[in-house]
Amino acid sequence: MGELSGYPLSGEPMQSVIPHPLQQVPLTPVPERLTVWRASTPWQTVRSMVGLVIVCFFITQLAVVVVAGFIDGDMNGTLGPLDPLLTFLGGICLSPFLLLFFYLRRPKLTHTVQAYPAENGRNMHALSGGLVVRSPQTTTVQHHLFRSTAPLEMPRPAHLWLLFVLGVAVSTACLLPLTVVGANALTLLLALAVVLPAWLIGFSTPVFAWWSITSRHFGIHISRRDAEWMLVAGMLSAVPAIIINSLFSPILVGAVGLNAFQTGTLGEGLILFVSAPVGEELSKALAVFALSHLIVSPKHGFYVGSTVGLGFALLENASYIMMALASDYSSIAYFFTASLRGLSSIPGHAMWTGLSGYAIGCWLSRGNTVPTLSGTAYLSEDAEAQWVLYDKQGRGVAQSSWTTLPSQAIVKLLGRHQRHAWPMPTTLGAGIGLAILGHALWNGSSWGVGLLLADSETLLAVLLQLAWLAVMVLGLWFCILRWLPTIVLSAKE
Repeated sequence: MGELSGYPLSGEPMQSVIPHPLQQVPLTPVPERLTVWRASTPWQTVRSMVGLVIVCFFITQLAVVVVAGFIDGDMNGTLGPLDPLLTFLGGICLSPFLLLFFYLRRPKLTHTVQAYPAENGRNMHALSGGLVVRSPQTTTVQHHLFRSTAPLEMPRPAHLWLLFVLGVAVSTACLLPLTVVGANALTLLLALAVVLPAWLIGFSTPVFAWWSITSRHFGIHISRRDAEWMLVAGMLSAVPAIIINSLFSPILVGAVGLNAFQTGTLGEGLILFVSAPVGEELSKALAVFALSHLIVSPKHGFYVGSTVGLGFALLENASYIMMALASDYSSIAYFFTASLRGLSSIPGHAMWTGLSGYAIGCWLSRGNTVPTLSGTAYLSEDAEAQWVLYDKQGRGVAQSSWTTLPSQAIVKLLGRHQRHAWPMPTTLGAGIGLAILGHALWNGSSWGVGLLLADSETLLAVLLQLAWLAVMVLGLWFCILRWLPTIVLSAKE
């Protein structure tokens, strides 16, 4: 905290004698129409979210261990045995990550200081915390403390995509000698030097690139604090989803005589195209419901839902990229995993949960309500501050990205597809059901094609699998371009 507002102050050489003793200036309520100046930091959200996803990654993994001790202590897909020691140790390991999570997500406060010219004022004012404000003419000073309502800032999508492309290309090139030549001192040293940046760039930059596009072009104005909570809610929704897929569903599949852990079996398929779509989409929909105080229209519902989906994809992508880097052919696996997930699974998660969010927005617009922990959406109850951002040269930053109207670029792009636009689901059953169906078709078709080509190790089989992935990606983007005009261009706020 520590923002400045009101009139800028200029100093003169400090006088050796203070004519009046300093008096403490008390905090006062935040006035209406307050203007707050703040340095523009578009990359700060990216840095804070990357750190938080690592914390949430450990929380999700350890949460599975804690629950497993209650229902499946040996984690073999059958009910029992009860293992209190596993739960206890898992809880001990989980505690520091939970404490770190709450520390990182503590409320952000803004301290503003305002000085007004006044004939009967003073030249020096003492504030709490040892801060002293000095002015060349007599002034009165007010200072206020309130929850930060700074607007969401994101780097330009082009910058994030450029970082992703260059990062994946350089990382693949550095990992390639280990794959081709084999392990020696030079190849291992090169791989170890690049593995952490490759992991961070591979799982995070495409998510932030898609988030930047929706935040900049959809006409949604929101505070950074609220937007970050949407992404965090998506990360946390992975906890029940992973528990369902890793513990409950294997037990149910095993109860009917199938093995959920054997590759290429119906048991594995049930986890992929039944358990995963149902468990994940319901978990993400519950996260959207928890953020219902931020949904003021169906379009806002889609934005909240798509951001929750991106948060879920951020955590899921971290796991997949890590497995790719740990595989035998790390350079090839990393390149295809990062590229394909950046163009397909990540926008897929955003679109599927966006369908649920849009339907929830329609449901809320019909007068329905959901109890929430915070009715103020983490905003100040005293004032809606007008934020003025400036760059390193002190110039004001254009506020075009905070407008409540869609950008001209997105209007032009979606206008070409508006004639063929599809209606969005407006009921809870249709929205969540369509999200589950889309997710199930994606997982099920991938599993089915992989099963058909499992016995073939020829180059043709690999090309056929890549061809099917290309068909699914094109199908996903076809659906996205049919639904987005309804969301963005036909929205009635």
